[in-house]
Amino acid sequence: MRYAPPITPATVKSLVRTGHPEEAALALAELESGPDPRGTVRSLRDWASCWYPGLLGPSRDACASPPPICEGLDALRELMSTGAGDEAVARAERVLGDCPMGSGALEPLLASLATLVYADRADRAARWCEPLLEQTTAHCDPVWLGAFAAIRAESAFRQGDLPAAVEAVRTALTHISWQSWGVAIGIPFAIMISAKAVMGKNEDALRYLAVPVPPTMFETPAGLHYLAARGYFRLAAGDAESAFAEFLECGERMRRWEVDLPGLAAWRIGAGRAALELGRRREALALAEEQLDRLDRLGAGRTRTRGLALRLQAEAGTPRRRGALLEEAAAVLEEAGDRLELAGTLSALGKARDAGGDRARALAAGARARAIAASCGLPSDPGQGEEVPAGAHGVSRASVVLSEAELKVATLAAQGLSNRQISSRLYVTVSTVEQHLTRIYRKLGVSRRLDLAEFL
Repeated sequence: MRYAPPITPATVKSLVRTGHPEEAALALAELESGPDPRGTVRSLRDWASCWYPGLLGPSRDACASPPPICEGLDALRELMSTGAGDEAVARAERVLGDCPMGSGALEPLLASLATLVYADRADRAARWCEPLLEQTTAHCDPVWLGAFAAIRAESAFRQGDLPAAVEAVRTALTHISWQSWGVAIGIPFAIMISAKAVMGKNEDALRYLAVPVPPTMFETPAGLHYLAARGYFRLAAGDAESAFAEFLECGERMRRWEVDLPGLAAWRIGAGRAALELGRRREALALAEEQLDRLDRLGAGRTRTRGLALRLQAEAGTPRRRGALLEEAAAVLEEAGDRLELAGTLSALGKARDAGGDRARALAAGARARAIAASCGLPSDPGQGEEVPAGAHGVSRASVVLSEAELKVATLAAQGLSNRQISSRLYVTVSTVEQHLTRIYRKLGVSRRLDLAEFL
């Protein structure tokens, strides 16, 4: 008689990670037929359902295991099922603050970080990732290092830091081989494909696209990342029709699984950009407005996706509203912390201002776009507009009225750096940066970062 090893939670996790959801469902059913006094099996089903939202349903009962082990999964499940970003973010950050680094902590920590990313709070995910990576490095656990590096890569890409995103993916794949990632390989691969495509290195992106991935990966959120990345690669390669199809497939899966979260994959933005390339402006405008409506219904505030949707709406709409919409998009993207998309939006704003006859402000927007793009790791783009001539609009005024310290802060703020990033760069406190900015705004007669470039 052939011996059959007993089914354990580790069996289910292995089946989930290696892309065998049907077998995982059978194993879960067998475990659920027995006693579950601590809610271990229930939390295991919740974890598996986050990986395969279209194939595995969550548990019906509340999780009975003690927090924060269960709460990290609950935060992610709440976000994916209801889209309630603020509540899920609060729960996730509680877990990140309270969960001790030890056995059993990796999954709730990763679930909490994923919650922040999918709630369109990449800046918060990045802030939590740094100390976690530092603590993990001290323990030298390759799985933990690889997993946290992948989250760091996703956060860096969504903040527009392409070199940091690429380096974090390399770290993730160094500590965990691509064969060992299972269905999760779609996440680091998608980041690398997207980053290389944005940087104009399509041959590098093709090398990652050529690596075989598990077919069942496309039934997971990792597959959504991969589909969107492949869409942006097609767009960068000039194949807008194929790109449009990739984004639509991504959206079809998300709606079928009932996880249509903009922070998970903003497929409407990608499809809209492809439609613009194809000359289908009405279709692009409809997708932008549909995305904005979706954000409103989810109660999302001034998130990165809202900034992207406003830019798409501006570029697809009439020239009359373009400048105002692009200014709003730039302000939202600056708040959200995506400097790469901010650079693209400022470049479009410069062209809109130039078309409207506002030459000086057009030059200022174009100059700031180039500076931010360069800081994101992009090569200089001659299509972004002309350089601002020496002695152009406002330069002498800023040099005269601002102190040397204020000029340094103003320059970094105009490049899109946050107060925390400026404090780190200049070795001063965040409070000092805030005080400098208050004086800078008063001296120059402006009220926001977006206007600083005109004087620098």
